[in-house]
Amino acid sequence: MNINSLVPDNSEKGTGLIIKHRGLYLFQVSGRKHRTEFGERFFAGIGGHCEEGEGFIQAAKREAVEETGKAVEIIHSARTDIVQPDGSVVDTIELTSPAPRMIYEMIDRRNDLPEKEPYFIACFNAHFIDDTPFELDPEEVSALIAIPEELLCESLERKIALEDIISSGGEVVAGSLETGTLLFPLGTAAALAHLLIRAKDLSEVDDDV
Repeated sequence: MNINSLVPDNSEKGTGLIIKHRGLYLFQVSGRKHRTEFGERFFAGIGGHCEEGEGFIQAAKREAVEETGKAVEIIHSARTDIVQPDGSVVDTIELTSPAPRMIYEMIDRRNDLPEKEPYFIACFNAHFIDDTPFELDPEEVSALIAIPEELLCESLERKIALEDIISSGGEVVAGSLETGTLLFPLGTAAALAHLLIRAKDLSEVDDDV
């Protein structure tokens, strides 16, 4: 079984990356071109649409370079969760290497956007190949933030700010983030938060047995 067999034929395809930075989850913050409410920005996984004729892995590597200026290595995941827009996991499967950590239908909290074709993202574990500096295009990516798991999960319930990131032990890794800007998770960030919450809930159930 491969990724394409799990994605409807009429859907758009894209990739997202789960990257750790000093033990924290790394996300991009939307740039100037992205449409959000005044004083707000979204944060999401590094990644984007697959171009015509482009495979998931190829797209993931291209997007990483375009959005951060740095190359990544994709890491195989022994399990792949299929995540619904509401965060529920409908299946867990094993795929041939390199397999994504999850496949999900786009989770978008900007309710005023027009409806489009279904958009499915294959989200891979990855790490940067070297320690070269990040290079960001402010139109696309205003900042890279590293936040702990607990704050990521909290962001599903409330918007977070720079003060929340710093006080939780996170950091602005590259670019800049204006004080007072409110951030909400989109796409890979939201799907991953749901997945982490589910894993914690299942662990607590196991502990109670």
